[in-house]
Amino acid sequence: MKNKITYIIFTIFIALSSCQSTKATTEKKSNDSIDKIERTQEPTLIGRWKLVKLSGGIVGREQLPPADRVTVVEFTSTEMITIINGKETNRVTYNIAKGKSIHKTELVPMIYTNGNTSMGKSFEVKQNTLGISDEFHDGFYYTYIKIAGDDDGLLRE
Repeated sequence: MKNKITYIIFTIFIALSSCQSTKATTEKKSNDSIDKIERTQEPTLIGRWKLVKLSGGIVGREQLPPADRVTVVEFTSTEMITIINGKETNRVTYNIAKGKSIHKTELVPMIYTNGNTSMGKSFEVKQNTLGISDEFHDGFYYTYIKIAGDDDGLLRE
Protein backbone atom coordinates (compact mmCIF):
# COMPACT_ATOMS: atom_id res chain seq x y z
CA MET A 1 0.00 0.00 0.00
CA LYS A 2 2.84 2.34 0.89
CA ASN A 3 4.45 1.63 -2.52
CA LYS A 4 1.18 2.52 -4.28
CA ILE A 5 0.93 5.87 -2.48
CA THR A 6 4.58 6.62 -3.23
CA TYR A 7 4.01 5.72 -6.89
CA ILE A 8 0.92 8.00 -7.13
CA ILE A 9 2.73 10.93 -5.47
CA PHE A 10 5.76 10.42 -7.75
CA THR A 11 3.50 10.27 -10.85
CA ILE A 12 1.67 13.46 -9.84
CA PHE A 13 5.00 15.20 -9.22
CA ILE A 14 6.31 14.20 -12.67
CA ALA A 15 3.04 15.25 -14.36
CA LEU A 16 3.07 18.67 -12.70
CA SER A 17 6.74 19.17 -13.54
CA SER A 18 6.04 18.33 -17.18
CA CYS A 19 3.21 20.85 -17.40
CA GLN A 20 5.46 23.60 -16.12
CA SER A 21 8.22 22.68 -18.59
CA THR A 22 5.79 22.72 -21.50
CA LYS A 23 4.57 26.18 -20.56
CA ALA A 24 8.12 27.51 -20.25
CA THR A 25 9.02 25.99 -23.62
CA THR A 26 5.93 27.51 -25.26
CA GLU A 27 6.74 30.95 -23.85
CA LYS A 28 10.35 30.59 -24.97
CA LYS A 29 9.28 29.59 -28.49
CA SER A 30 6.92 32.55 -28.61
CA ASN A 31 9.68 34.92 -27.53
CA ASP A 32 12.19 33.31 -29.93
CA SER A 33 9.90 33.87 -32.91
CA ILE A 34 9.53 37.52 -31.97
CA ASP A 35 13.31 37.85 -31.57
CA LYS A 36 13.89 36.31 -35.00
CA ILE A 37 11.96 39.12 -36.69
CA GLU A 38 14.59 41.46 -38.01
CA ARG A 39 13.51 45.09 -37.84
CA THR A 40 14.08 47.04 -41.04
CA GLN A 41 13.21 50.39 -42.60
CA GLU A 42 11.53 50.68 -45.99
CA PRO A 43 11.31 54.39 -46.86
CA THR A 44 10.21 53.61 -50.43
CA LEU A 45 6.92 52.30 -49.02
CA ILE A 46 5.90 55.75 -47.77
CA GLY A 47 3.43 57.48 -50.08
CA ARG A 48 0.11 56.83 -51.82
CA TRP A 49 -0.55 53.66 -53.79
CA LYS A 50 -3.54 52.90 -56.02
CA LEU A 51 -4.79 49.31 -56.41
CA VAL A 52 -4.65 48.32 -60.08
CA LYS A 53 -4.78 44.53 -60.03
CA LEU A 54 -5.31 41.59 -57.72
CA SER A 55 -4.78 37.90 -58.20
CA GLY A 56 -5.22 34.72 -56.22
CA GLY A 57 -8.06 33.66 -54.01
CA ILE A 58 -9.71 30.26 -54.34
CA VAL A 59 -10.02 30.63 -58.11
CA GLY A 60 -6.42 31.84 -58.42
CA ARG A 61 -6.98 34.15 -61.35
CA GLU A 62 -5.91 37.70 -62.07
CA GLN A 63 -8.60 40.38 -61.98
CA LEU A 64 -9.03 44.12 -62.07
CA PRO A 65 -10.59 45.92 -59.13
CA PRO A 66 -14.27 46.86 -59.61
CA ALA A 67 -14.59 49.90 -61.92
CA ASP A 68 -16.77 51.76 -59.40
CA ARG A 69 -14.36 51.25 -56.50
CA VAL A 70 -11.03 53.08 -56.29
CA THR A 71 -8.79 51.80 -53.50
CA VAL A 72 -5.79 53.84 -52.38
CA VAL A 73 -3.42 52.86 -49.58
CA GLU A 74 -1.33 55.60 -48.01
CA PHE A 75 1.73 54.80 -45.91
CA THR A 76 3.07 57.44 -43.54
CA SER A 77 6.07 56.73 -41.33
CA THR A 78 3.79 55.09 -38.72
CA GLU A 79 0.33 54.57 -40.23
CA MET A 80 -1.28 52.68 -43.07
CA ILE A 81 -4.47 54.40 -44.27
CA THR A 82 -6.98 52.78 -46.62
CA ILE A 83 -9.04 55.15 -48.76
CA ILE A 84 -11.94 53.87 -50.88
CA ASN A 85 -13.58 56.22 -53.38
CA GLY A 86 -11.94 59.20 -51.71
CA LYS A 87 -13.10 58.34 -48.17
CA GLU A 88 -10.88 57.01 -45.42
CA THR A 89 -12.13 53.57 -44.39
CA ASN A 90 -9.31 52.26 -42.20
CA ARG A 91 -6.30 53.60 -40.30
CA VAL A 92 -3.83 51.34 -38.48
CA THR A 93 -0.32 51.62 -37.14
CA TYR A 94 2.25 49.41 -38.82
CA ASN A 95 5.86 48.40 -38.69
CA ILE A 96 8.15 46.74 -41.19
CA ALA A 97 10.29 43.73 -40.34
CA LYS A 98 11.74 40.73 -42.09
CA GLY A 99 9.75 37.58 -41.42
CA LYS A 100 8.87 34.13 -42.68
CA SER A 101 6.75 33.89 -45.81
CA ILE A 102 4.76 30.95 -47.13
CA HIS A 103 5.90 31.94 -50.63
CA LYS A 104 9.71 31.93 -50.15
CA THR A 105 12.29 30.13 -48.05
CA GLU A 106 14.29 33.20 -46.99
CA LEU A 107 13.08 36.00 -44.73
CA VAL A 108 11.24 38.73 -46.63
CA PRO A 109 10.04 42.26 -45.78
CA MET A 110 6.68 42.09 -44.00
CA ILE A 111 4.06 44.65 -42.98
CA TYR A 112 2.74 44.05 -39.46
CA THR A 113 -0.28 46.10 -38.34
CA ASN A 114 -1.21 47.20 -34.82
CA GLY A 115 1.85 45.47 -33.33
CA ASN A 116 0.59 42.01 -34.33
CA THR A 117 3.64 40.03 -35.44
CA SER A 118 1.72 36.79 -35.93
CA MET A 119 -0.14 37.90 -39.05
CA GLY A 120 1.87 39.94 -41.52
CA LYS A 121 1.71 40.58 -45.25
CA SER A 122 4.81 40.26 -47.38
CA PHE A 123 5.57 43.02 -49.84
CA GLU A 124 7.99 44.15 -52.51
CA VAL A 125 8.59 47.52 -54.13
CA LYS A 126 9.92 47.67 -57.69
CA GLN A 127 10.22 51.17 -59.13
CA ASN A 128 6.68 52.62 -58.86
CA THR A 129 4.93 49.30 -58.25
CA LEU A 130 4.06 47.83 -54.86
CA GLY A 131 3.05 44.19 -54.45
CA ILE A 132 1.44 43.04 -51.20
CA SER A 133 0.77 39.37 -50.58
CA ASP A 134 -1.53 37.74 -48.05
CA GLU A 135 0.40 35.18 -46.03
CA PHE A 136 -2.16 32.38 -46.11
CA HIS A 137 -3.21 29.86 -48.72
CA ASP A 138 -5.85 31.10 -51.18
CA GLY A 139 -4.92 34.66 -50.23
CA PHE A 140 -4.54 37.50 -52.70
CA TYR A 141 -1.60 39.33 -54.24
CA TYR A 142 -2.41 43.04 -54.60
CA THR A 143 -0.61 45.21 -57.17
CA TYR A 144 -0.50 48.97 -56.58
CA ILE A 145 1.05 51.84 -58.52
CA LYS A 146 2.48 54.90 -56.80
CA ILE A 147 0.47 58.10 -57.23
CA ALA A 148 1.20 61.72 -56.33
CA GLY A 149 0.63 62.72 -52.72
CA ASP A 150 -2.24 65.06 -53.62
CA ASP A 151 -3.90 62.52 -55.98
CA ASP A 152 -6.90 60.68 -54.51
CA GLY A 153 -6.75 58.09 -57.30
CA LEU A 154 -10.15 59.06 -58.72
CA LEU A 155 -10.30 59.65 -62.47
CA ARG A 156 -11.51 63.08 -63.55
CA GLU A 157 -12.23 64.48 -67.01
